[in-house]
Amino acid sequence: MIHRPLCLAAISVMTAAAFAQSVVSNRASSMATTAIENLILPAPAIFAPDVISGPGNDGTPTFSPDGRTLYFYRYGAAPDSAVILESHHTAAGWSKPVAAPFGGPASDRQPALSPDGRTLVYASRHLVPISPGKPLRPVTQLWRVIHTASGWSAPERLPDSVNISERMHNPSLAANGDLYFTCPTNQPDQELAWGLYRAAYRNGQYERAQRLSFRGGDLLDADDPAIAADQSYLIFGNHGLRAPLGREHLFITFRSGTSWGAPMQIHYQGDDWPDPNGNGDGEPQISPDDRTLYFDSSRSVPIDPDRSRKQFLADVERLNTWDNGSSNVWSLPLKPLLDTAGQRLEEKQSDAKE
Repeated sequence: MIHRPLCLAAISVMTAAAFAQSVVSNRASSMATTAIENLILPAPAIFAPDVISGPGNDGTPTFSPDGRTLYFYRYGAAPDSAVILESHHTAAGWSKPVAAPFGGPASDRQPALSPDGRTLVYASRHLVPISPGKPLRPVTQLWRVIHTASGWSAPERLPDSVNISERMHNPSLAANGDLYFTCPTNQPDQELAWGLYRAAYRNGQYERAQRLSFRGGDLLDADDPAIAADQSYLIFGNHGLRAPLGREHLFITFRSGTSWGAPMQIHYQGDDWPDPNGNGDGEPQISPDDRTLYFDSSRSVPIDPDRSRKQFLADVERLNTWDNGSSNVWSLPLKPLLDTAGQRLEEKQSDAKE
């Protein structure tokens, strides 16, 4: 009987090949992680100061496919003051923001446009009855509007398969309709912790949202997802991935089969800026062309103690318009990060063929 040894030999060869492929894959993944975490992007630039980045707290904008219309939210000290605003790019720059036609009177925030610009999902805070005879309680859940020939449709609450919590935040839409968001992962009476979820969009409806899985185990307190249109990468905020937690930073991870690879921190010049509030950088958004990363931060422009009179007056003007410790919108070039990841992917594929 010779077939049995042949089968065993075939299995041995396949096992060896699989092991070699695993070694190459792990080595390439480690190299990619090192390369990306060693990459230092330039210092971020303030986005549209005194228009989009103003004296209030400003959330990160989401853009139409042509990049000429944006939606963002602005809020004051009270959580119920949040409103979604709309602005258009003209020859003179970004227009004065006005209330989005679908917004209010509830407190609305964190708008996210689909890559084709036809759907916008946002978080909205409403008073709802929890049980008969009990007072109304505020809940924040995800709502949707659809762009039609006559403008935006009436807002509709997304189904329970998406709204799995009373504290839903930071939606982000992929090209196929899949919806990413963040909500608490803890049980009642436990310390608040946040997690990342995806609700797959299939046959015109959302499947039950599932928590994202990452290589190396669950992440601690991850939030603010921004998904690439093709879902090849994901950018999110985190206070340190795992205990002990600190100030929030931005991380990027790349799809690895049905899960996600090891998250890598996005570094830029000055990312160790002193943050008296401990909030750090958050709410990332990806430009339609994948070339720019937008995020919100309460960072300020450093003051030169040996400044000139001209610089002093410029600092005063900046303080009067936006640089006052509130949250503003900043931008970073995303292309160098993706180029570095692409180079490592090509090296991985080359190693696998050898």
